[in-house]
Amino acid sequence: MGGDSPLDAKDEIFGICHVEEFPETGTQVSLTKEDISNNLPKILEYVRSQANNPYYDEKAIAYQVLGVLMMKAGAEISPELKTEILEASDTDSWSETNDDRARTVQNFHKAIEAYDNVNPVLITSRGLFETMFGK
Repeated sequence: MGGDSPLDAKDEIFGICHVEEFPETGTQVSLTKEDISNNLPKILEYVRSQANNPYYDEKAIAYQVLGVLMMKAGAEISPELKTEILEASDTDSWSETNDDRARTVQNFHKAIEAYDNVNPVLITSRGLFETMFGK
């Protein structure tokens, strides 16, 4: 979830759901499974459109972000959508040249495949800001 493109995709999905991730209260908000399921058709329209977006290096990013947000919220991922997410994630070109990224993508795949559509998944990977502030 680190980097400009994933953060842009995350922000777009939050916007589609009409949820402000960082409200004025200062407490970070997560999407709920209801937020996602109620807006899934529009979210999918956006995610699928990113396959042809010249500002993205690859379509994998938006799909990976969607998968993470859905698992984190405990939202249902249909078998067809799981397949779509995994196929898009297979196009992650950074994983072809970076062993750490390849392991991250492999772990993402395992998490999507094992996800039970009920129990939210605790996301333990460090994003861009966590990495920056950890140095």
